[in-house]
Amino acid sequence: MKYHYLLLLSTLMCLGGCSGKSDRWTQARPPVYPVSGQVLLNDQPVEHATITFQPSDPAGKAGSAITDAEGRFEAQTFDPGDGLTAGTHKVAIKKIAMVDASGNIVEEIREPGGITEKHFLPKKYGDYETSELEITVNADGSNELTPFELKE
Repeated sequence: MKYHYLLLLSTLMCLGGCSGKSDRWTQARPPVYPVSGQVLLNDQPVEHATITFQPSDPAGKAGSAITDAEGRFEAQTFDPGDGLTAGTHKVAIKKIAMVDASGNIVEEIREPGGITEKHFLPKKYGDYETSELEITVNADGSNELTPFELKE
């Protein structure tokens, strides 16, 4: 019985060493820089909006963020809050929920039919080509963005 515990402990210790940030995939990542900001709709914070960032540079990596109750966010590319690659990024912002025929938000779809998407923001902001939103991420780390002030 002791043998099994020792074997399990040894295996877990070995696996723990495999999860470090020294693997070749992590080392090949481009550098990212912290980016934070806020989303407002008609001067009010937007909670639970999904923001996506599409870099203009093909070598860049796309990033994303989700807003909190104050509409604030920290962007991520690889790990939560790690930031975005340097350069210009087009921005799309969406807040969508699934609703039933009565307009109630559906958390889990159990049966097909009667469920539709509800957009809480004007649809133009949900597409890179129509949002007209763009940011520049600086490698010097000064990336507190001015709020995205969306209008209906």
